[in-house]
Amino acid sequence: MKIISIIILFILFYLNLNAENRKPIEIVADSMEWNKQLGQAVAIGNAKAIQGQTTIKADKIIALLNKDNTQQITELKASGNVVFLKNQQLATGNKAVYYLKQDKVIITGDVELKRDNNIIKGEKLIIDFLTGLSKMEGSNSNQKVKMKYTTE
Repeated sequence: MKIISIIILFILFYLNLNAENRKPIEIVADSMEWNKQLGQAVAIGNAKAIQGQTTIKADKIIALLNKDNTQQITELKASGNVVFLKNQQLATGNKAVYYLKQDKVIITGDVELKRDNNIIKGEKLIIDFLTGLSKMEGSNSNQKVKMKYTTE
């Protein structure tokens, strides 16, 4: 009986993780371009992409589609004044790539991550939402990662 309960909990956990990725993506911007040959949609000016609890804002967002005919978005590439919000984590930077199936984001260029009252700054941030791992890196020119952590 205990094994069955564990299996059911695992299945529910797995379905919950994948439920976010199956939600529709809404993209809005001042203007939109569609390039069928490249398999991409480009949102320009005050661009915003929302899927469930995930929001990306930027000057420009490029939605890359599957190479097959399913027209599913596989990646969102954002550039210019990037803001990424998910699971009460707010990250900002110059560029970002969000891999939808892997539920992973890479943000580069003057990156700042805020969680609760804690702040960490660097040049490259990688967050894997499936594993819960986050990694901040400094630049190659000896810039260190900085962190402000509130203990109260």
